[in-house]
Amino acid sequence: MVEVSAAKRNITPLFPMYMRGYAMRTKKSIGVLDELYCRTLVLKIDGIPFIWVTLDLCRLEEPISAYMRQVLAAKYSVPMENITISTIHTHSGPDISFEDEGEDRNRRKANYRDYMIRQVFASVDQCFDQSFLEVTPYMVKGTIKDVYGNRNYKDKPSDKEINMILFCSDNHVAAGIFQFTCHPTVLGIHNMKISSDLMGNIGKSLDDKYNSVFITIQGACGDMGNRQYRKGNDEKELWKVRDEIMSQISVFEKTRVPIKLKTESIKTSEYTICGSYDLNSLKQQLAQDEKKLASATTEDEKKLLWSGIRHLKKKLVCGGVNTALKSVIYHLGDLEIVTIPGELFSTFGMEIKSHLKAPVRMIWGYANYSAGYIVEKNEFGKGYESMQTPFPKGEAELYVSHLIQDL
Repeated sequence: MVEVSAAKRNITPLFPMYMRGYAMRTKKSIGVLDELYCRTLVLKIDGIPFIWVTLDLCRLEEPISAYMRQVLAAKYSVPMENITISTIHTHSGPDISFEDEGEDRNRRKANYRDYMIRQVFASVDQCFDQSFLEVTPYMVKGTIKDVYGNRNYKDKPSDKEINMILFCSDNHVAAGIFQFTCHPTVLGIHNMKISSDLMGNIGKSLDDKYNSVFITIQGACGDMGNRQYRKGNDEKELWKVRDEIMSQISVFEKTRVPIKLKTESIKTSEYTICGSYDLNSLKQQLAQDEKKLASATTEDEKKLLWSGIRHLKKKLVCGGVNTALKSVIYHLGDLEIVTIPGELFSTFGMEIKSHLKAPVRMIWGYANYSAGYIVEKNEFGKGYESMQTPFPKGEAELYVSHLIQDL
């Protein structure tokens, strides 16, 4: 038997916030374009509970998600492995990091973190307080065309598949899951209004369409985006891209296929990356990229180089990396999910999914925390992602291989 309860709570900042996502953008927000939400699905499969939460934020740091998961696990007697809290990676949401960035910014971040955490707990409480509905799950699948793809190479293979699960009760969609693989960054560096950007607005559209709550799951989108397709980077373009994706979803959802869920196994796969950086190589790359920034002419070039240079300088200061990548592998009958604590390149995501067997196979990115870009070794030195990643060249392949062995 499958039962669900879903809720959402507003997590729009109550005061101006410094925004996360573009290093060039240094001022506080000046309003709200659309509201941010915490979306919660409590799923029971033959009585075994799962708490899945998605947040309309850029990223979480592990201490925040670990604290929330520990509290929820203790309160509701749910194993921590069964609790996933993720972000959709909007670049128009508030910065909530623990990075020391001055008294004003630090205070705003701390106040917002407290507010957001209270709202997450309230949404989960609401799910358990209200009645659970017995449901029949249906899958909806499709491939999005001519809207997004690999953001660095338009013709390179990339994951354009969307996955939806509709939890239906008496011909009503009681709750849903929507998953796609794309950096949801239509809005550019000049946008100073709080927004959930593309992913959040698809979620709102699905909520309205079905009078329900859809959690919104981001995929292996480290090199995915709509940069190669969009005609602008303002709110007009955002609504256009949203509407095009919703139009294609409307075609896919005409074919719903029932699926069976059962708890086969849930386990954690952990891979530790530890090592020192080649500081001379980083210094050389920094000098080259600073020259490129000085001669850059387009907004996209400037924002990527600016952010990349910022991360290169951080790597020079810290000198190395010591990080554990913790993934949860869900085998739930016709649904298999692999969580990724970061921004995995799409080729890796497709490789992992090729080793799964269920009709619905999802990579769940930015899950529980984000450790950064997980980049193919042959992309090092070619783009922003390899400038930003904290992981040495070749470690991504070892991590993915380790994860596949644990499937």
